[in-house]
Amino acid sequence: MISRFKNLLALLVLPAMFFSCSDDDSGTPTENPADVSYVLSYQTTDYKPYIWQFESLEQLMTGTISMIGQGIEQPGGCIPVANTFFALTGDDEGSVAYYLNQDGMLAKTNHLFTGDTYAYGTTDDDKLILINSPWDASSTQNELMIYDPATVTISARKVDDFALPNGHFLWPTSVNVSGNRVFVSTFERDADWNLYQENAVIKVYEYPSLAYVKTITDTRTTAIGQYYTNTGMVQTESGDIYTFSSNSVTAGYTPSASHSGILKIKKGQSEFDSSYFFDIESSSINGKVLSAYPIGGEKVLINYMPAAIDAEQGNWSFLNYGTFKFKCAILDLSTKSITEVTGLPDHSGDNYYGFGSAYTENGKIYKSFVTNTEARVYQIDATTGAALPGATITGGTDLPAITKLTKK
Repeated sequence: MISRFKNLLALLVLPAMFFSCSDDDSGTPTENPADVSYVLSYQTTDYKPYIWQFESLEQLMTGTISMIGQGIEQPGGCIPVANTFFALTGDDEGSVAYYLNQDGMLAKTNHLFTGDTYAYGTTDDDKLILINSPWDASSTQNELMIYDPATVTISARKVDDFALPNGHFLWPTSVNVSGNRVFVSTFERDADWNLYQENAVIKVYEYPSLAYVKTITDTRTTAIGQYYTNTGMVQTESGDIYTFSSNSVTAGYTPSASHSGILKIKKGQSEFDSSYFFDIESSSINGKVLSAYPIGGEKVLINYMPAAIDAEQGNWSFLNYGTFKFKCAILDLSTKSITEVTGLPDHSGDNYYGFGSAYTENGKIYKSFVTNTEARVYQIDATTGAALPGATITGGTDLPAITKLTKK
């Protein structure tokens, strides 16, 4: 079963981070509309990925979105990083970044071989941390790399052993960089892909040297994130990092007695904040959180499975389009307040959860969802949680990434 997931998901590596843009009066220079353009990735029903340039978010809210006669077929999952759309793939041709040229059209850099990357995250200085992991357990040696978009090179690399004394090893689920520290969330697995997730475990490295520092553990909740998703950690505008643990059958785990919840690492610290725990399972939504997307300030949009029905779902069912039971909510992580999203039908796990799949501008979140009848873009108000249906997606299933680029 897992090998089938690997073959499918090799086409679905998705964005690690998410950009929020605003045209408010905070002193940010006003953009010239002629200098900017939007870009998204699109996945067909037979898992062929495309990149499409478009000019207005209104195009996501009306009519249909299809790649017939438009778009660029491009293997890999797209990550918004440093004003580029980086198509990350382990194919022999290598990864490539797209950017806006002086004519306002998409152009691409040279290709760069990056290998099989399962976890990644952007840095405060506009670079990308990649972690290559041997999927088949042929080795427990993982390679950490820094990709520099400015030079289109791997500027640093370091190999570290993710093995554990009991013969198992840690598998990376998310990467986050804050200041001079790299945080890598993990779950424990064996060579047969049995998962163990009793505690929250993060490996900590120096940045930019990538030297291993220590491993931190918290027993208040379980493994952070899940396989191939890169949504287990979010850095908010304050610089604090929050982690999301599902403790969920839906996410591929055997649940423990712990609750699904959120932990915090304060800006400048390398330990879990012992005074902070947001118990999502005991909250008003009584849910198991599977993904989180930063939407500005200290807020995130989360995708969750109601705890009462989690056990009824198939193991690893977040990978399947047939499980239409997921819901969304908006959390203020600083106050622990919850706003349920209304007007959005129950939806599937969409096979993945990438940061770039939710784009926020002027207080509105744009993200695609798959229900039991259709695939469609929804606009969600970041304050009220009210969702409005937008364009339907025809010939495809998802918009794995949406961002905005500025002319170089």
